[in-house]
Amino acid sequence: MAVMSTSKIEVRDFSKRGDAIPVGDLTQVQTDAYERFLQLAKGPEERDTSIGLEALLREVFPIESYDGTMKLEYINYTLEEARYTSDECRELRLTYGRPFRIGVRLKREGRPELPEEQIYLGEFPIMMGGGEFIVNGAERVIVSQLHRSPRRRLLHRLRRS
Repeated sequence: MAVMSTSKIEVRDFSKRGDAIPVGDLTQVQTDAYERFLQLAKGPEERDTSIGLEALLREVFPIESYDGTMKLEYINYTLEEARYTSDECRELRLTYGRPFRIGVRLKREGRPELPEEQIYLGEFPIMMGGGEFIVNGAERVIVSQLHRSPRRRLLHRLRRS
């Protein structure tokens, strides 16, 4: 039995062979994916249009009317600073998030373009340091299913009628 000690807890390994490969920091996988999805470090013009939220919005827009005379075009999105701190959200039972707005432009056939507008779509949850979110005042964690139950088999028996 090997005993591995990390900075916080002691982990006992009862396996006979040990890990085939070392297990990486799984919370880092989650936080990296969250950063790639939002691209917060980049400005609206610098964002990669093939990944993340930017790609999703570009896939949905433009939205056209049924007769084709009007078109709503997507310009960019902004995530503003959170209105409350994480501690205030826990106390008030709120979701710790950023206001999410998108910039759009309405084009109408035969009429001049209307100015661009920012539309508020809701709150986008903020991932905290350990990969958790605060939703309705409670901490929630996304658990990835990288490791399924080994040696588990599901059998389906056929019934004869």
